[in-house]
Amino acid sequence: MNDLSPFGAPTGGPVAADPVDNLPRRQLRLLGEAADKMLAANDPAAMVEDLFALIADELRLDVFFNYRLDADGLMLVAHAGLTEAEAAAGKRLEVGQAVCGYAAQERRPIEAFAVQASDDPLTGFVRDLGIDAYACTPLVHGSTLLGTLGFGRRWTDRFDADELAFLHTVCHYVALAKYRLRIEAELREGIAIRERLLGELNHRVRNALQTAVAVVRLGAADTSDDTAKAALAAAAGRLEVLAAAHRPLYAADTPTQIDIAALLDAITERGDGEPIEVTTHGIACLPIEQAVAVALLVHTMLDPDPEALTAVMIEVGEDAMHIALNGPVMGVAHPTLDDSRLVRGLSRQLRATVARNGTDRLTLSIPGRAHGE
Repeated sequence: MNDLSPFGAPTGGPVAADPVDNLPRRQLRLLGEAADKMLAANDPAAMVEDLFALIADELRLDVFFNYRLDADGLMLVAHAGLTEAEAAAGKRLEVGQAVCGYAAQERRPIEAFAVQASDDPLTGFVRDLGIDAYACTPLVHGSTLLGTLGFGRRWTDRFDADELAFLHTVCHYVALAKYRLRIEAELREGIAIRERLLGELNHRVRNALQTAVAVVRLGAADTSDDTAKAALAAAAGRLEVLAAAHRPLYAADTPTQIDIAALLDAITERGDGEPIEVTTHGIACLPIEQAVAVALLVHTMLDPDPEALTAVMIEVGEDAMHIALNGPVMGVAHPTLDDSRLVRGLSRQLRATVARNGTDRLTLSIPGRAHGE
């Protein structure tokens, strides 16, 4: 009796500890070609069908069965050498049923030889198909059982040791490839779920901010107090800045990083209606928390005279990001604004410094290494 199987006749002793080393050269080449195909595969069932087409002539195989383990047992997902009726008869197996079910239960290769002369009930299904030699291997990755893959012959009642070593090695490659495809499918599903959630979050945040802006602006319209009206208008403007800062999150490949140039372009506007010129040297990206603070700080610095800004230049160095706001009076000192609680609070949050050159430039310097990585 073969030491791997409770069925059939002996094959001449146990398989060597490292059977691949002893395979004929032509089978080693075939293994390499099979491995290449499986590494490039993107469909589990088609992968096994292509594999069978590649090795069937060399191994003189007549049939194969590929079962996938699911919650209800083993499901036949690929096969060859069977009629539609035969495939339907073996469409589903319980773990422990027939040769493939037994291989799945034991988690070890099972070979059944001289099947046509056997009356063992486990070989009944393959015997009815005219198969006389059958080798089934569980597809296992780590502790995860993925299914089984079995190959059969009708023309002879056995496989030799080299052929078994080849088939079991091929099945090991199949298990690796199927596990890779499963993980890739799970990752794609996770990405799709994330994108749906981000889309829903985008919708909800956008609606919430639009509602908040509308409520604040209605409050400003209803009040006759000029001071309150101005304060409410400023609050509405800051809410719009928050909305502009969050909007890029939902269209970006890296949703934790915000393009500062695009953000400043979205929240600034020239008095003549022309777009503000924003130039960048280096990758100017910041995490969402810092990006929001930058947007609010720039918006606040422009609040006294929004039309004064004519251009923005962003320079990213090794140790800091420098944002220069250029305009006829941007560099003129404005103590009330520069010392306000809001400016001091946002600057402290960013660890930023605010410098005016006395004429036409205000520069925000935000420390930090490798912005945009």
